[in-house]
Amino acid sequence: MKHPQSASWFSPSQTLKRQVDASILSWLVDEGSLTQRLKNFCPELFSVVVLAEEWGKPDHSEAKLLGIPMAQKVLLRQVHLKCGDQLCVYARSVIPLSTLQGKHQRLQYLGNKPLGEYLFANPTLKRSKIEWSKLTRGSTLYNIAMTGQLESAEAVWGRRSLFQIDAKSLLVSEFFLPVLNDKTSQNDAE
Repeated sequence: MKHPQSASWFSPSQTLKRQVDASILSWLVDEGSLTQRLKNFCPELFSVVVLAEEWGKPDHSEAKLLGIPMAQKVLLRQVHLKCGDQLCVYARSVIPLSTLQGKHQRLQYLGNKPLGEYLFANPTLKRSKIEWSKLTRGSTLYNIAMTGQLESAEAVWGRRSLFQIDAKSLLVSEFFLPVLNDKTSQNDAE
């Protein structure tokens, strides 16, 4: 699955936070493990569906954040995170070849195991500031994120972070699909 040029990314501001629905905002600002939060959100129903896992090249902003040349090969992993049969998150991970050397080479064999479990189990884990993006209807990335969704939304919000494990970097982008807004609202009402 080809990933288009990424969206525009920016640091969250107080003004921007007021534009985001509160239920989605809580997902955007959470600095803990998304995997763990989704497992708590839908116990025993969480799963990972691999859309693509292949060697490729990062886009310009990804290469810049990772501090690598755009021509460098990276492992590109695109997944949907599900609660039961509902897609909740579209995630894209960019893992440089240098990160996959040594004990972290197992990252290229995760399959349907969540990356977050691996990352947050590492005691050396460091996370950069979170950046946000807003995908709008009609953009290619919006269409990929919304694949399989019965209803569409005007916009899909996402975040990305640069992670370091044992001083090796990888970049993770996560886009929160409309079902989270609906489910969070339902859970808050109960």
